[in-house]
Amino acid sequence: MSRMFEALRQVLPELDGPAGADPSTAGSLLSSVLSAESEQLQDAPKFLLPGASGSRLVALNEPQELAAEKFRVLAAKLKLAQKSRSLKSVLISSAASGDGKTVVSANLAITLASQGERTLLIDGDLHRASLSRLFQVENQNGIGTWHSEKGSVTNSMLQASGLPLWFLPAGYSSEQPISIIQSPAMSAMMKQVSAWFSWIIVDSPPLLPLGDAAVWSTITDSTLLVIRHALTPKRLFLKAIDQFDRAKLLGIALNDAVTGEQKYYEKYYPHSRG
Repeated sequence: MSRMFEALRQVLPELDGPAGADPSTAGSLLSSVLSAESEQLQDAPKFLLPGASGSRLVALNEPQELAAEKFRVLAAKLKLAQKSRSLKSVLISSAASGDGKTVVSANLAITLASQGERTLLIDGDLHRASLSRLFQVENQNGIGTWHSEKGSVTNSMLQASGLPLWFLPAGYSSEQPISIIQSPAMSAMMKQVSAWFSWIIVDSPPLLPLGDAAVWSTITDSTLLVIRHALTPKRLFLKAIDQFDRAKLLGIALNDAVTGEQKYYEKYYPHSRG
């Protein structure tokens, strides 16, 4: 729990719920604490998303391209699914390295934020922080820092300029990544930020050979598995989907698939080529 909450608990013992305490008062005080921490998000340091074409952030820099349209379709499907089930946090993973999960995570988060959705993007790969490199963000704060210092997680977040998109980097820590992910503090933090955002997108390590993604899947609502056309070995794919609860499998995103859609998209939407 945050330092703010711990300080309040020392002077307001009713937060601990002693016998005879009014639960509505304790609940109101706790809500005030969480609301105050949420407001801190507005003071998060700003960063600029890479604006050059070719940065792989097609949702931001090439919105008329078919690839950007695919992310809008994916976002629409997520919103539709959210109406019929408890769905807010989505884990993006892959069977193996190189399938493109980080690019999918970033573009999906940008797409949702561009549509006015308050979105948190988490770099859940504590072994290799790919999102920080993609965003060209050099920041020592992040999950590792937050977990070590036990402060408010808002102190480790950044906000993309011009978008309701917040970014929680992986950060640095001497602790084992899987120990951080499966800690009670991480589970509590995920529940906390769920009250602040419409969507939480988590970019995790590949399912194989690490166990991190399987642990991440236990504290997120669903999983989107990314595979790359003609690259992801079938045996790894089959082995990967056995690593987590299939009931949470939201779908499979096929990356780099060669189809005739681009030709028809350009025919009906010629503006897509500038």
